[in-house]
Amino acid sequence: MNVVTADEIRELDRRAIEEAGIPGVVLMENAGRAVVDQIERRYGPLAGKVVAVFCGGGNNGGDGFVIVRLLLLAGARVDLFCSQETLSGKISKLDAGSHFKVTQFGAGYRLQDLPTNAGTGEASSEWSGRFDLAVDALLGTGIQSAPRDWYADAIRALNELKCPVIAVDIPSGIDADSGAVRGEAVRATDTVTFAYPKLGLFLAPGYENVGSLQVADIGFPWQSLQPSSGIELLACYPGSRCDGIDCSPSLRQPIGWELLLRRRRPESNKGDYGHVGIVAGSRTMAGAPALVARAAQRAGAGLVTVLTGETTQPILAAKLDEQMTLPLPEADGAIAESAWERIEAFMTRATALCVGPGLSTHRETVRLVHRIVREADIPLVLDADGLNALAMEPTTAKERSAVLHSPLVITPHPGEAARLLGTSIAEVQSNRIASVRELAARFQSISVLKGRHTLIADPAGRVCINASGNPGMATGGMGDSLTGIIGALLAMNAVLAKRGDSGASAMFAACLGVHLHGIAGDLAAKERGGAGLIAGDVIDCLPRAWSVVTQSA
Repeated sequence: MNVVTADEIRELDRRAIEEAGIPGVVLMENAGRAVVDQIERRYGPLAGKVVAVFCGGGNNGGDGFVIVRLLLLAGARVDLFCSQETLSGKISKLDAGSHFKVTQFGAGYRLQDLPTNAGTGEASSEWSGRFDLAVDALLGTGIQSAPRDWYADAIRALNELKCPVIAVDIPSGIDADSGAVRGEAVRATDTVTFAYPKLGLFLAPGYENVGSLQVADIGFPWQSLQPSSGIELLACYPGSRCDGIDCSPSLRQPIGWELLLRRRRPESNKGDYGHVGIVAGSRTMAGAPALVARAAQRAGAGLVTVLTGETTQPILAAKLDEQMTLPLPEADGAIAESAWERIEAFMTRATALCVGPGLSTHRETVRLVHRIVREADIPLVLDADGLNALAMEPTTAKERSAVLHSPLVITPHPGEAARLLGTSIAEVQSNRIASVRELAARFQSISVLKGRHTLIADPAGRVCINASGNPGMATGGMGDSLTGIIGALLAMNAVLAKRGDSGASAMFAACLGVHLHGIAGDLAAKERGGAGLIAGDVIDCLPRAWSVVTQSA
């Protein structure tokens, strides 16, 4: 599913109205009905409920007037809080004005003023507890500055109510493009957005105000008017539920997904599912490569071998049962540059390589990482100390892309991304879309910028946003498990390519890996609770996560 900017959705609306001939008042009617339908699905029959509806003077307010009328028809009691533009008649010639006129004709609602003390923290319990539900139809996607005057007061009042708040299209006060919150912003329990999700719904800090997200159809085949942002969503929506988890139809890419997600053939063997090599670990960091190895195997790789220093290898061998180990020469407890010859020999039977977790930044290890990046002509995932080594000499990635055809996938968290780009974490986080695109272009790689709503980009500028996962996954080792998952998918895909199948793109393998990781995290949180999750919990849930995705496909 595409994700759009505010300008794009305005252009798509214009084309739907002017080129397809759908009146704006009809789109507005459909939008309001979609919100009421979602409220009824989520909160049950509306008859007798007391609902506060806050309407602005633009199209978002027009959706709100439709909502008022439909709530009244369903038997709800409605208190309407209106902007001065509406009450003064300034919107009478707009589509919103048409719906306000219809709502006025039907009457039945109670037009209310904001309580003078609402939103001050001193409102009476009678005000804050008087409603069963509230609807935010104040500002929508057009706002680019802090809400002022009546709107700021209305948002403060909304946020003081002790009931669920349903935002129409986007919580008021959130920038639809950047997720920025420049003043007051509605803290929604649910958001019903129309046609396509808006970019700001997935970017900090705005996404914290979104609550449960529903993308609603409003009566037009929007896919016929393709947006141009190049941003897509790997998301889960009601209606595609498998095993209690909402699955993603947007994972159905046109090239190769059937092969990676198809059920295993009865006559298959371990050689059909790739061999992942993991160059990782050092004398003081043996846990990271073990997590990578277990994740790669649980994600479906047929064989997994950890290549690590000769003093680390016995420790890993004791920790691992199903995965193999291979000792490498060391320098001061870290893998030495001379290990390249053994790694090169191993690569003749491997189909993908993961490099970095627990490696250290010993000078010999750093030189080894650069040699692997330049010369390892198999799919390569670079993480952790592998990325720290790359940041010391960024041009190595371009040297690789100039002579090798095998994909490079990098998986930085914001701190590693800042080092790679020579900037600050704050700068990376303030514009994550631009940051992940710059990473992909600068390093000619598939770039995975980790965090809430992890972003995946390719050098052409295509970006995918992941919506699976939960805050319980903010714990050590989660990045190691993701590295193993992506390595496994690249390894399986390489086997398909060797056999002449078209396979999937490295971009798709990375997207699927991120999405699987998040679904496994959601399954783990459902079983164990949101806090106290460890990477091993997520790894154990990977086979079930596979089942979720393959059923949805």
